[in-house]
Amino acid sequence: MVTRIALTGGPCAGKSTVLKRIRQKYEDKGYAVYLLPESATLFIEAGADFLTKDANLSYITEESKLEFQLQMEKSMTRIAEACGKPALLICDRGTMDTAAYMPADVWQHIKEDIGQTEKQLRDEHYDAVLHICTAAKGAEDFYTLYNNKCRSESVEVARDVDDRILAVWKGHPSLHIIQAEICFEDKIQHVLKVLDEIL
Repeated sequence: MVTRIALTGGPCAGKSTVLKRIRQKYEDKGYAVYLLPESATLFIEAGADFLTKDANLSYITEESKLEFQLQMEKSMTRIAEACGKPALLICDRGTMDTAAYMPADVWQHIKEDIGQTEKQLRDEHYDAVLHICTAAKGAEDFYTLYNNKCRSESVEVARDVDDRILAVWKGHPSLHIIQAEICFEDKIQHVLKVLDEIL
């Protein structure tokens, strides 16, 4: 059996560290753990420009990223199903994150082009969604740009991005919100407790 989780949230939420702890804990418990990297980061590192002023190029880049995300999840789910033991598939961001970064009409066109509805993209790809709030919401002293070369948001922008990402996931039947904590270990333990309950 494969349990599929989207791990999302605003900038400097701690996802990278949380992912390492998830792998450590659940591999020790006998799960096969598959961690899918963030598609946008892979595209940026490959040379894609999400800030381009070329509207056509921007559209193609966003649509291609979403198609890549869907195919990566499909391929890794097949591998997880074949591994012979309980599997945990954790996606660093999910399909709906794309919607938080574009106007509603552009998002609508992309959904139509790839032949998927909002409900399919939000509800049918993941058993649960864990939204890990940015440190900019309650743990501002720990908000930093230094540990991620793709991050450039101010505290105010990080809060706005976090809000927009959370909004596009509202309605998922198993959405869990992990608040920012002054003690990051408490935040990690909250994530692991929620995962225990899901599993």
